[in-house]
Amino acid sequence: MKTYIVSTLALLAFVAAGTTAATAGECSNASIQGHYTYWLQGFDEAGKPYAEAGQEHFDGAGHVKTISGVAGAAAPEADEGTYKVNDDCTGEVTYKSGAHDKIFVAPSGDSFTFSSAKQGVVQVGEDTRVDKE
Repeated sequence: MKTYIVSTLALLAFVAAGTTAATAGECSNASIQGHYTYWLQGFDEAGKPYAEAGQEHFDGAGHVKTISGVAGAAAPEADEGTYKVNDDCTGEVTYKSGAHDKIFVAPSGDSFTFSSAKQGVVQVGEDTRVDKE
């Protein structure tokens, strides 16, 4: 009986994992569209702690505009860039400021996590959609 319960639980975990994973063709640039709020934290290129929060607007066609508040800075900063979401719900965002992130999009597009792809920068964060305009 114990083996049956363990086997059943293992099977249920496997099925659940398979149903939440993105499949080919599930995502595109249109998956992330609208206004998002975000946070990020980590370390800059000099190894100093870094934190930031802000909002972004993704147009669903590969363009993004951002306004952010960097911890310790007096004024908000604006930036813009381009993004690409692959059909497996992974992708990249590149900003004019030089920031470059790898993204991992929820199939619904309601949120995504990201990590810096820039050499020497260790930062991670999350975007959450607040309006699908």
